[in-house]
Parts: sequence; C-alpha cells; structure tokens
Amino acid sequence: MIPTAFLADILKPIATGMASYRGRLCVPQSLYSWLFFFDVGGEIYDPENDSWVEMPAGMGDGWPARQAGTKLSVIVNGELYALDPSSSLDGGDIKRYDHQEDVWKVVIQRVPIRDFTDSESPYLLAGFLGKLHVVTKDDENCVAILQADLQKQKQSSPSTSSAPPADYRPENPVSVVDEETNIWKIIASKDFGTAELVSCQVLAV
Repeated sequence: MIPTAFLADILKPIATGMASYRGRLCVPQSLYSWLFFFDVGGEIYDPENDSWVEMPAGMGDGWPARQAGTKLSVIVNGELYALDPSSSLDGGDIKRYDHQEDVWKVVIQRVPIRDFTDSESPYLLAGFLGKLHVVTKDDENCVAILQADLQKQKQSSPSTSSAPPADYRPENPVSVVDEETNIWKIIASKDFGTAELVSCQVLAV
C-alpha cells in the first residue's frame, strides 16, 4: 500500500462532499489525479472558534463514496446519513454516522436502486419533512423519488424482527417496496428524457 503522505505530494486534495452536522461543516476529502482517487478523511470547520480541525478517522475513512470519489450525504432530524453503493447491480445500504463511536452503521439494507455504469449520477439523496429520500431512475428511465420512513425502520430493527438474507435482492428493485418493513414508498415519478441527475435542493415553501 502506498503511504498517504507520499500520495499527498503527487496528488491534489479536493473536497468530495459537504454536510452541516452538529453545528459544524464537515468536508470529506480525496486525493485526486486523473483516473485516480484516494480517500484521505477530511476536515471539519468550527464556526465558534473559526478554525478547521481534522475529521475523526472513522467518519472520514468510512464515509461512503459514489462514483469518481464523490460522497453524498443528507441530514435528517439531526442525523447524518449516506448511501453506500453495493458491489451488486441492484442495491445498496443506507448508513448513519454514530459520532459517539466514530463509525458508520447500516440502518437500511437493500435500497432499491439500479446500477447505471454509464451515468455520472445514478442517484441523489434528500431530507424532507423528517424523511429520507432517494432520487433515482427506474427501469423505464423515469426519475423516481423513493421515500424512506425512518421511524418505521427503527420499529422494525433486527432486535424485533428477523433480518433478511444478505444476498437477497428484489426482482424489480425500483418499483418493489420492502415487503418486510414497508420502509420504502415511491411518492413521485416523471419522465425527463435523457436528463442526468445532478443535484437536489429542498426549499422552504
């Protein structure tokens, strides 16, 4: 394994994400050179002290990465969530950061998303009205908004119900709602043609 200090001399550090969490600005970083990305943790800005500090090791090293090193995250009810893409073609896990243990924990398995290897952004995350949303494309190339009820997820935790097999995948990953916990629900779908997913912002109305 190449030492990070050596990589820092030949690669450029870039911000690969951003989240306002617990009153501070968290900025995960990667070292970048054309075709290569290496995760190197990140930094946290403290507005009260007007200073930057190094991100906790577990937070930075475990921050799930999307394509090209970018790291999506969303804040829902004060908690930091991210989607960890699966190595398979039709799923992923929602992880929540535990600041007390400095570790990312899986809270929702089998997120019903497809793999789009030819797309720059196969999914986006958004927090709205206390619920987590995944924006992706379905089998018909329509943009679909999937909503996860995190309260139902807590009530259906492994301590009260049996966990599904790790290799389970639904036959229709975008349109099928999780049968065991009924966490996911499609709340909207629209055909935007060949448009790519770039970003998602929640505005007060």
